[in-house]
Amino acid sequence: MAKKVEEVKKNKVIEILKKEYPFEKILLGVLGIIVLVLGVYLVEGTVLEIKYTDLWIFNSPLKITIFSIFVIIIGAVSFLLSVWPFFVPSISEMKKVSWPNKETIINLSIRVFGFIILIGLFFVIIDFGLRPLFLWLTGLGA
Repeated sequence: MAKKVEEVKKNKVIEILKKEYPFEKILLGVLGIIVLVLGVYLVEGTVLEIKYTDLWIFNSPLKITIFSIFVIIIGAVSFLLSVWPFFVPSISEMKKVSWPNKETIINLSIRVFGFIILIGLFFVIIDFGLRPLFLWLTGLGA
């Protein structure tokens, strides 16, 4: 008898994330956000505070602020490094886009705003037409 090999169904999203966006990048992004938030809390000083110590880096408020800004920069850079692979393909695709000229943008913008005004007027007319009916139905028009 031949044994049937059962294939384990894998989640497609997880496979894509593992192939194109490795786990290390996701971890770097999450830790980057955490470090960024901690840095902001250190600068703010109400939620998270560094008490003065004898350590040379924390012995004045100016040095604590500089350290806090450094923590914010580290968090922001690590988050940007984790997100950057998403934007690399889109930059090359944006170079292929043919952008409309000024006349086309103005023409299409006028059409869009004109349509919005027409739809708005339509709903105002419907409101004026149906308001007496609704006031009569609710008994507020008497």
